[in-house]
Amino acid sequence: MPFDERFLLSVLERSPLATAIYDSPDLNIAFANQAMLDTWCASSSILGHTFCACFPSFEKEGFSSILKNVWKTGITYRAKDTPADIVSGRDIMKRYFDFEYQALLDEEGKTYVILHTSLDVTERKLAYDKTESQKEQISFNRKLDLLSNTLSHDLKNPLSILRMGTEMLRKNISLPEGVQQKWFDHMQAAIENIQSIINQTLQLNKIRAVNPVRECLEMDKKIAEWIAEVKLIYPASQLEFRLGNLYKLYTDCGVAYQIFFNLISNAMKYAKNTQQDYLAIYSEKTSKGIVYYLEDNGIGIPDEDLDVIFKAHERGTNALEAKGSGIGLSLVKELMERLDGNVNLSSKLGKGTIIRLFFPNN
Repeated sequence: MPFDERFLLSVLERSPLATAIYDSPDLNIAFANQAMLDTWCASSSILGHTFCACFPSFEKEGFSSILKNVWKTGITYRAKDTPADIVSGRDIMKRYFDFEYQALLDEEGKTYVILHTSLDVTERKLAYDKTESQKEQISFNRKLDLLSNTLSHDLKNPLSILRMGTEMLRKNISLPEGVQQKWFDHMQAAIENIQSIINQTLQLNKIRAVNPVRECLEMDKKIAEWIAEVKLIYPASQLEFRLGNLYKLYTDCGVAYQIFFNLISNAMKYAKNTQQDYLAIYSEKTSKGIVYYLEDNGIGIPDEDLDVIFKAHERGTNALEAKGSGIGLSLVKELMERLDGNVNLSSKLGKGTIIRLFFPNN
């Protein structure tokens, strides 16, 4: 082993930050310092074995698939306040972590190592949750802000469809009956979505939140409908949609509409406007719920913006010329939390963004 490599590993071994290194596509654990072994409640005997073989519970929770996606794409993945079940003998402990899967790339741009760093933030998360529960008045004011933001932001899309439909029918009174019916269907769906947005937003902003009205959603049909609506707003877009396995969701239809409509719209809005533009939407099952991925090859997000991208009125510094208010992702985060889920993303400037939506089992 070269001296510089031995020296680096000795430094990482003494680091208080839990650190591990995976050096193959099947996630071979080449290195893990004592802090990481303690985090995993594991011994050094796991070195030289694969992550999936050593930690089947992590595979069921979806962490293995995230790591494999990082290896495949070369795009680093970061997440905060993420729950994980730590197995110690017969005991299972729920802990929360801030972690990063950093892809290290060779000269050809291919992943040769993933550097995994992790920080146990369980105490911080529990203290934060306790503090938040004591701030009803502050929460109320915050929800009022969200009410106005949501209405002004999300109503624009279905209203645009209604405006386009009425203009089309007014200027082209001799349209074929089939074309007219298609526009009437789009307009009817837009009216229903406006009603849903208003209802959901009002519920979202009550002091004591009303439970979502859950139903079984055939996501292959729903996503096709939502894509068709977004295409009406961005008719010049060349974005190709690549749909994979789309598992059913047992969730609130109105909330799901707002989440996916915002994200699909963002993919169109921040595409590179080439014939190679695409958005892939696919899902997977974990032991705790369903995970949906939205993966595009758009303009991406600068590293320095990733920590604030989910805050209201924040946008990537490379996206300021595009129309938008900068509240779409903050609304997605709020709505996912309302469903007891979470949203994370990884992005590389100029290469694209991967958004991960976790919908828990009910």
